[in-house]
Amino acid sequence: MKSSREADGLRIGYITGQAKRLNERVIDNQWVGYLAKHAELVPIPPLQLFRMFGGTIERFRRSFPHSLERLSSGISELRDRYGIRTLYMNVPSLLPYLMMGRAQAGADLGFLGIAHCAGSESWMRQWLGIAPFLSERDVLLCSSEASLTALRRISDRYRTMSLIPLCTALRDRDEAERAIAGRNGTRLLSIGRLEDVKNIDSLLRIFAKLKKELPQAILTIAGEYTGMRPGQAELYKERLLEIVRSLELEASVRFAGPVDGEEKERLFRAADLLVNLSTDPGETFGYNLIEAKVWGVPVLCANWNGFREVVSHGEDGLLIDCEWPDDGGLPRLREDQAAEWAVRLLRDERLRAAMSGCAAERAGLYDYETVFPRISAAIARAESSKASTHRAQTGEWMLGTLSELPDAYHVDSLRRLPFFEEPLIDIVSGASTLPLREWMPAIRPIIGHYAGRFSYAEL
Repeated sequence: MKSSREADGLRIGYITGQAKRLNERVIDNQWVGYLAKHAELVPIPPLQLFRMFGGTIERFRRSFPHSLERLSSGISELRDRYGIRTLYMNVPSLLPYLMMGRAQAGADLGFLGIAHCAGSESWMRQWLGIAPFLSERDVLLCSSEASLTALRRISDRYRTMSLIPLCTALRDRDEAERAIAGRNGTRLLSIGRLEDVKNIDSLLRIFAKLKKELPQAILTIAGEYTGMRPGQAELYKERLLEIVRSLELEASVRFAGPVDGEEKERLFRAADLLVNLSTDPGETFGYNLIEAKVWGVPVLCANWNGFREVVSHGEDGLLIDCEWPDDGGLPRLREDQAAEWAVRLLRDERLRAAMSGCAAERAGLYDYETVFPRISAAIARAESSKASTHRAQTGEWMLGTLSELPDAYHVDSLRRLPFFEEPLIDIVSGASTLPLREWMPAIRPIIGHYAGRFSYAEL
């Protein structure tokens, strides 16, 4: 019998190396492992790509548009040297440039990528750079309808994206049931990046309210501190520790730091409730929500973006009201509601057991053995598409502003962006420096639908 990899007949290049952030490394390593079961993976050293840029992106940008010829010829050579027709871009920051070079060369090479993020400043710059050069030879995977809607508000070019969720490997059902049976309604878990957009400060205030009703409750916060600007991570760490001290939570809150492997599995196995209150503009899906399902852990999360597509309110978790005022402020969570609902769930053993069972059952929707055949089919369809031989006017496009490219963008949705009148090459190459309070109003025309309310729902 043929393996799925042999049956699919796909040969896909990927860039070796590791992402800096732990959560990105974990997801990417798992994803590449699953992809290897359905395709022949061809490792490509990062140095091969950076040679095409003359060493660095900055050097490429300084000599643009002359550097475009080196890039376009390098892409054709890469395709021929490694014998690939699709390149998985696990270095997403390079994707706009590679698509631009591919268009200039008219090369028969498709790109495979994942929409890890939709609305952050850094990713918005990339999506703007990608849009003009996206073709039917490419497979861009979007994990939630909410994020897909956001991308299509940028450009109609994103209509070709495939709506396919992230996935994971299931555990033995008996093992998950034993974990559920051993829980006692006292342990809360938060896991992921620790940054202001993840609202860990809100979580601590909610937990303090919960402790008045459930004194024995314990909260574990796992993850690494991150930030877009120098000093941001350290400042947020100091802020959280001060909240812990001021609310006298030192004996009940544990910061576990970055976790992976068996340590992460142990935390999920023991948790009665996963809490994710993120209102990150770049949030796409919430990978830890499906990790929780694997272990039958109910979720308390913000009614934000793709979260509500993964969590069914009152069935396998609870969605906390999230409001985003039109006056340009930041999204707000109902902390009182979150505390009340968490207490209700932790106290009600029957309700918690029902949600745990539902969560474990629905984990099957995200089994990689179910999801990856859909991805393989999408890649096969893209590879059967006829490659364009048209040499796009890439140099002119990259030197133009968004307002000068109305055929590529929904210009009205983008007018609030601070770089609206900058050349596209500068947008793609620019650093993400805008504070959150300035960025959120600018991005609201594109992701305003992310926030939702469930206050009418009965538990």
